[in-house]
Amino acid sequence: MMFDEKMLSSLKKLGLTNYGAKTYIVITNFGPVDASNIAKEANIPRTKIYDVLNKLEDQGWINVEHGRPMLFTARDPRNIIDERRSNLFTEIDALLGEMSMMYDQQIKKEIPKVWLIHGKANITAKSLDIISKAKKSVMMTGDLYFPEEVESLKSIIQKAKRNSISFRIIAGGVVKTSEGKIDLVNAFAEVQPDMIISGKPPIKYVVVDEKELLIMFPKINEEILDLDKVVALWIPSPAVASSMVDMFNMRWNAYVKMQTSDNK
Repeated sequence: MMFDEKMLSSLKKLGLTNYGAKTYIVITNFGPVDASNIAKEANIPRTKIYDVLNKLEDQGWINVEHGRPMLFTARDPRNIIDERRSNLFTEIDALLGEMSMMYDQQIKKEIPKVWLIHGKANITAKSLDIISKAKKSVMMTGDLYFPEEVESLKSIIQKAKRNSISFRIIAGGVVKTSEGKIDLVNAFAEVQPDMIISGKPPIKYVVVDEKELLIMFPKINEEILDLDKVVALWIPSPAVASSMVDMFNMRWNAYVKMQTSDNK
């Protein structure tokens, strides 16, 4: 007998083995039918057919007429499959409830702690500290830079390159601050980080290893960043950091795509 593979697959999803599915199909087609003919039509070894039949009877798929020979008939597939489907939905609903509860508990544990940092010196120290400890990647976007920070970043970028750590920067070419202009292109020329000159957002984001995020907010007076009035938020949360990574990559990839189109 030829078997429909989709039918076999569906029956197996309801808990039958390959032999069990074939046996049930044969009995549904030919029943009442004896074990010998079932084995022949289903291409199942005769040494295994009674084990298969006993299991199907125990699971409620077939009925047995005891006699010589024993005859097997299928239970109405509309009833038994509907019963299996109902049981499956019940199990799925229970699983959904339990897994949702576990996930919600995990999310509660992941509520990020946020530290507020004041002052140029403290913010610079924190920024350089987390960047210098990077193991895989650093992403920086925004125009808020301190003169003393730029010099320290040069050595960190060189070290990152030696250790194959990805270091990418998106920033404007020249930053206007209360302590003078900072030409980022020239400042980083000798270390040559992966850098895109694009836009001039005053808020600066630093994402390290996709695990922690530092956001810096300056006061702005007539397009000049006041470096004496800066606050920052440090958020050591992979969940929050990964979201910023996605936004950074979208912006980076859009710029690369635009440059590629312009060069064609």
